[in-house]
Amino acid sequence: MQGSPFRGISGLGKTGDSSALPSLPGIGSISSPLSPSNVTEEQGESFGAFLSSSMNQVNSSMNAAKEMTGALMTGRLDNLHEMTIAGAKSEIMMKLTTNITSKLAQATTQLFQMQI
Repeated sequence: MQGSPFRGISGLGKTGDSSALPSLPGIGSISSPLSPSNVTEEQGESFGAFLSSSMNQVNSSMNAAKEMTGALMTGRLDNLHEMTIAGAKSEIMMKLTTNITSKLAQATTQLFQMQI
C-alpha cells in the first residue's frame, strides 16, 4: 500500500489495520411498512380522495387565473397584482402536477419492466 495516495486518519490506526477501527452495529433487516399486503382499503381510498382534491385545487386555480385575465381585458379588474399572482400560482401548480404525473408514469414503467 505504499503507492496509495490515501493516508490513514489519525486516531484510527494504520490504513491496513482493521483491528483499530471502531465497530459499527448491524443494520438488520429492512422492511417497508407500505408493502401491498399492509395497505388497507381505507388507506387506498384516502389516497384517491387526496389526489382528487389536489386536482380540483389545480383546476380551481387555473379557473381563477382565467377569470382574472378576462376581468382585466374587460376593464373590471382593479388590482393588476392579483391577476399576476393568480397566474403565477396557476403556472406553478400546473408545472408541479405535470412533473408529478411524469414521475408517476416513469415509476409505473419501471415497475412493469422489473423481472421477478
